[in-house]
Amino acid sequence: MEYIINSKTKTPGDFHTVNVMNSKLRKPNDDEIDTCASLIFTSGPDLYRYIFANQEPNIYDYIKFLCNVKGSLFSTDNIVIEEEEDSIVRGLILAYPVRDMVKISVKMLKSIPGLMRISGFEQFSKITLRMGLNRYFPGTSHDELFISNLAVLEEYRGKGIGFTLLQKAEDMALANNLRKLSLYVEIDNSNAIRIYEKYGFIKEKESILPEKYHRHNLFGFYKMVKVITPAR
Repeated sequence: MEYIINSKTKTPGDFHTVNVMNSKLRKPNDDEIDTCASLIFTSGPDLYRYIFANQEPNIYDYIKFLCNVKGSLFSTDNIVIEEEEDSIVRGLILAYPVRDMVKISVKMLKSIPGLMRISGFEQFSKITLRMGLNRYFPGTSHDELFISNLAVLEEYRGKGIGFTLLQKAEDMALANNLRKLSLYVEIDNSNAIRIYEKYGFIKEKESILPEKYHRHNLFGFYKMVKVITPAR
């Protein structure tokens, strides 16, 4: 089972501007977990409200817990943040090799007792049922680096931060001997689709969700892929 909770970003960044001044990319510190959780939620609010059967800020507690579990879906090991020179975190990307998905799924299963302590048995039962949404995500391939989440704070969009984070994802892919980036985007998220296409992603697969999901503002997903051309 794939525990993939996809990124939905209405405006992940304006890729027209690629010269990001005073920009720094790094792994998050322990005291930045709250910021990471908020950004991850921002990347797909409708999806996370459905999956976790809850609202913010309660949803942040689940994400923060998983950020602190090494090897989990939201592990900080897979997160890169972008910050200004004055240490203001402005954006985040979460990505991992698809070939690691089995290990991530095992870690997620081992995290169930902790999640149950946070949510309670009844709420966790709802979460478990809603995880069935995963079967509608298009498939992934082991030669891909999967971008689970990409988010930029609204007040910093249009500064090329999304572009910078996607360039970092390319570096991560090449470091893992991978030549493809992949991601899921909701089919009604036309702005994000346009931006990813400008960066070189193409639609590879489409999955339409049954009508029962529509009242949660979930209609379907595209899988988009970019083939990386290493610099000579």
